[in-house]
Amino acid sequence: MTRDDVLRPIYALLRRFWLPPWLFWRAALSVNTHFLMGVVGVIQNNEGEVLIFSHTYRKSPWGLPGGWLKGGETPLEGLEREIREESGLRIKAERIALVGVTRDRPKIEFVVLASLEGGEFAPSGEVSAMQWRAPKRMPPMPRIQVRILDLVRKLAPGASGVYDTIWIGEGLAE
Repeated sequence: MTRDDVLRPIYALLRRFWLPPWLFWRAALSVNTHFLMGVVGVIQNNEGEVLIFSHTYRKSPWGLPGGWLKGGETPLEGLEREIREESGLRIKAERIALVGVTRDRPKIEFVVLASLEGGEFAPSGEVSAMQWRAPKRMPPMPRIQVRILDLVRKLAPGASGVYDTIWIGEGLAE
């Protein structure tokens, strides 16, 4: 018996009997795979340098800023909130450049281009330091983030793209 065989009678019932939206969405959540939604920021200054953070929870700390989205939040709003919470900096999230999936984890990630608007850096429980670095002069950081920077660099102006990765084996790029 396939998944379609199981769902066919359920869909027939849904067409025949109206469900209140709250019940429909609760049922949909119970039968579908759930994903974590993350956001990664590529924040550049006027010299083309990229903002990186030293993350307190990583063995090799340097990487792009980002975090998890909260319910009802857009990727642009999520990146602005994460940067503010983790560093005290204010950014302007401009657009989604890439959408990525981690094939061996239930994770979807949005890569957002942004610029610094202001604020003063303040360390937090998650971020201990910040640096502006030229894309070709990055410290050791996760391979996927090096790949993200390369993919963003290759995008045509205004274009967007997709990528996929696996978590296992995604170590550091030296």
